[in-house]
Amino acid sequence: MIQITLGLILGLIQFISSEPQYSTSLDFFIKHAGFHRELQYRLGFGGFMRQSCEFILVQNLPAAVFVNTDQLNDLKRLKKIETYVPVYMDVEVPAIKSFHFQMYIFGDIKKAVNISLPIHFRYQQPTDMKFVRVEIHSPTIYFRCESESSPELKPSKGQKEEEFPCRTSSNITDYDRIKEIDVCLWEELEFINDPTTLSVLIPAGNIYSYKFVLPITIVISWLGCFYIVYIVLKKTKNLNKKIL
Repeated sequence: MIQITLGLILGLIQFISSEPQYSTSLDFFIKHAGFHRELQYRLGFGGFMRQSCEFILVQNLPAAVFVNTDQLNDLKRLKKIETYVPVYMDVEVPAIKSFHFQMYIFGDIKKAVNISLPIHFRYQQPTDMKFVRVEIHSPTIYFRCESESSPELKPSKGQKEEEFPCRTSSNITDYDRIKEIDVCLWEELEFINDPTTLSVLIPAGNIYSYKFVLPITIVISWLGCFYIVYIVLKKTKNLNKKIL
């Protein structure tokens, strides 16, 4: 009886030790002020040993936020960040005419990984408040590892797997090919610390100033036009006198 019990205990210990005990931490915060800021991700990974693994951060952003894909492509060429944005990003529209979207950030799993994602805030609809609160929720993270039997990256057959774009999608820069991506299986990782929601106050126009600002703007614009016409006519008249 004792031998059977010991055998079961040893078997259980061997089973537990054979399964990697992965751990991931995230420090998620925002830098700078104004309409142009940076999302900072400080990731810590544990339990991956010498495996060759990669991760994907799935970040949801509200309609009040946008990313400049040309800027992200430049950062990709500088090897500072790898991203895939599956939608066309119009940088001119205000928040009320925009939409929330999901984007993806890729990287290699190391003991510590730091990522800076430049983001920009859209202009807000005029309101009776001086500021509008914008919330950004922390991302979720998934990973794939290279198995011993095959050099191909695969999930480790964990509890939850999801289909997301493969890392090669970060190479797409042509908007006509933005949906032509390969999809891979990724295994979810849970952060050991609690998720964070960032809250940012963005200036908004005062709706009560509309009836004053609009007519003043129109008057100043017309005065400016008249002044330009006057200067042009004056210069033309002086030039004609010199020619004659």
